Amino acid sequence: MYEKRKRIEQLLALMLDLIVVFVSLFAAYLIRYHLIFGTAANFDQDWVLYVFMSSYLLVGLAHDWYKKMFMRSWFSELRHILFQEAVTAGIIVLFTYMLHQTTDISRLMYGYFFVINTVLVWAARLLFKAYLYNVYKSGRYGNKMLLIIPSDNAENIIEHILKYKEWYRTIVGIALTDDVTGKGEVHPDYQTFLGYKVVCGGKDLVEYATHNEIDEVFIYDNDLQNTEILTDWVAKLQNMGIIVNVCISAFDIIDSGKKTLNRVGKYATVEYARNIFSLRQKALKRALDITGALVGLFITGLLFPFIAIAIKLDSKGPIIFKQPRVGRNGRIFTFYKFRSMSADAEEKKAKLMEQNEMDGLMFKMDSDPRVTKVGKFLRKTSLDEFPQFLNVLKGDMSLVGTRPPTVQEYEQYSPKHKCRLCMTPGITGMWQVSGRSEITDFEEVIKLDMEYIDDWSIWKDIKILFMTVFAVILRKGAK
Repeated sequence: MYEKRKRIEQLLALMLDLIVVFVSLFAAYLIRYHLIFGTAANFDQDWVLYVFMSSYLLVGLAHDWYKKMFMRSWFSELRHILFQEAVTAGIIVLFTYMLHQTTDISRLMYGYFFVINTVLVWAARLLFKAYLYNVYKSGRYGNKMLLIIPSDNAENIIEHILKYKEWYRTIVGIALTDDVTGKGEVHPDYQTFLGYKVVCGGKDLVEYATHNEIDEVFIYDNDLQNTEILTDWVAKLQNMGIIVNVCISAFDIIDSGKKTLNRVGKYATVEYARNIFSLRQKALKRALDITGALVGLFITGLLFPFIAIAIKLDSKGPIIFKQPRVGRNGRIFTFYKFRSMSADAEEKKAKLMEQNEMDGLMFKMDSDPRVTKVGKFLRKTSLDEFPQFLNVLKGDMSLVGTRPPTVQEYEQYSPKHKCRLCMTPGITGMWQVSGRSEITDFEEVIKLDMEYIDDWSIWKDIKILFMTVFAVILRKGAK
């Protein structure tokens, strides 16, 4: 995974450079000839574009200047670009000489191009790195990582991880192993290392991971190698759907789940996970989500006036119901639906808990008195779910996944329940197409969710979407 991510990172940087080369050539030609590139009738410029692009591509690949781009300072980046421009200029001169085209292009245009290109490439790379490191990293797609490390080596480990400036990981806290290795008690209320807070100790690690936003953990403690404590942590965290990175020497501590080689900063690790998805698979799922969301929002826009009027005429309250829900690995987001219940439904829920027909951490009740007349129709036809296409477009939800729990339900989760949140929650899923009205045991829901997560593929999503459409048409499962 680490190598694939690095290759994609380098490919994006190279593509950015090629776009800037085209823009710089366009600008240089405009300044020199006062013409739009490609419009001169007596001058064929196609070969110029090919030579400039090819030269940049060859230089970039040959010297692998994109490999450690994120570790370079702004000044170091400028030095690399100036050297790259000089080498590229030499190759372009050689190409044009071999093609006997040295007199066809103004030397002044060459000068304009290299000055403009140096400035634009430098600015583009700085902006590219700033976006990934400051925006993407802290967004919904960045990984929130918990460090599980000993206090006597904590600062050194953190320094080495930060040195690599990984744009896809954010350290959200430290779990000290001192209380399970006999080095001392852990005081999460006031301990910090290099500004990062200690949030728990080894004894309450699993409990903390169950109820907080964590995508992956990094475990480095030589005193825990090949111990039952480490084996237990990896097994439980992995089963929650959290990615577990352990030092390379611990490759064979557990046989279940999937594992692959990875890297956290300078540290080589074994990555354990309930399921490991490639970047290609993630991109395909996101592309399917965006396409489906756009189609769904278009249909929602057509239906909105009619549904809105019906809801308003039927009962008092807002048209759209909004509620905090729990998404991937504990992230909180605002969940949207067409309102199908009375405006005070949440206040009435506490009084109805005794009539809950679901065994476990989920509420379901036939003939729920909170549901309005229009709400019954919306639920039966699943029209109440349509505003969730906005959640899908934003990335909080997926078309297919597990249903997002309420905050109250999530607070009661045990580690085995947390695993259903290791993927982005969906509008529909295995539970919905398996006859959700007939399922009354939350553990059965968990079983279906795990079946989906453990055997996920893009074709499975497509199959579930088709099954959902048929279920809605035939009005099966919804009440």
